[in-house]
Amino acid sequence: MNQREQETLVNPHQLQHVCSQLYQKVGVAREHADTIAQMQVLMDLRGVPSHATRGVPGYVRGMMNGDTNSNPDIKLLEDNPASALLDGDRGLGHLVALHGMNLAIEKAKATSIGIVIVRNSKHFGAASSHAMRALEHDMIGFATTNGTGVNVAVFGAKTNSIGNHALAFAIPAGEEPPIVLDMACGAAAAGRIGTARMYDQKIPFGWGLDENGEETDDPSKVTAILPAAGPKGSALAIIMDVLCGPLGGGLMGINKAYNSRNAPPEKIATAHFFLAINIASLTLVDQFKDEMDEQIRTTRKAKPRRGFDRVTLPGEIEWELTQERRANGIPLHKSQVQALEELADELGVPIPWK
Repeated sequence: MNQREQETLVNPHQLQHVCSQLYQKVGVAREHADTIAQMQVLMDLRGVPSHATRGVPGYVRGMMNGDTNSNPDIKLLEDNPASALLDGDRGLGHLVALHGMNLAIEKAKATSIGIVIVRNSKHFGAASSHAMRALEHDMIGFATTNGTGVNVAVFGAKTNSIGNHALAFAIPAGEEPPIVLDMACGAAAAGRIGTARMYDQKIPFGWGLDENGEETDDPSKVTAILPAAGPKGSALAIIMDVLCGPLGGGLMGINKAYNSRNAPPEKIATAHFFLAINIASLTLVDQFKDEMDEQIRTTRKAKPRRGFDRVTLPGEIEWELTQERRANGIPLHKSQVQALEELADELGVPIPWK
């Protein structure tokens, strides 16, 4: 069965409405549910299904069983002119991250730069969905997290010893699409390997190791993800862990008791790091955007190598895919659609595409 035969085309507005309703059914305020659903649908539009609405059933059921707080009391633990430390009260990471990134932006408006660390949170989805919030404020945004568990083998090892921490930069441009880098420190995100498994596809050698420590192209046999670019990915993962963990008074991922049900929150909770840089505090915004446009256009003129149709910049393909899918719909794997429909039936949420 080819990929298209495994998919159902869904209207993005209908998908966003259904996801928002599902969150509201488990106690998330409508305003927050709408925003969370919007962020997740955006990742489907950008072609990142591993960190999009595919996770909604898991997030919702986490609230239903009490593992995730649907209405967290986010507390300000430390507050300085350019930085803050928050406690997320086990809230859904998307909601807690929304609060953290917005606070970083507000501090950057006043002091040129804003840094916010959040601890005691949950998985926050795609890092770029938070970094991109800075774009509309003419700022550079950055987000990272240590919420992946320990699923990457440090360079040279064959067992898991670091997290596959995601990091994202979002840089505004003028007439051109913004530059958006969203990457895992491993050769691939765990969710991307899961997507390949769902579609019964092979993965490239170099992505993961099997239980014997050998490279495999079978996503169902991956027990450890390899670091991106060897030692470089390992180093990046360690640094992201420092920003999210010890810098906020927490732990490095490898020191967390992920497998212990009785561990206190500080031993297992996810932490995030957000940064906003106010461009206007350093240079003229229009001048900055003009230079970014020039850089983007010049880069596109580079002659492509054999096997490449053209040269693109980080986020450009996702930008183009977003425009196409807004017009024509989002292709979702049928198993994902079924999971959403089953949850909707359980919670009494109408499905408009049925």
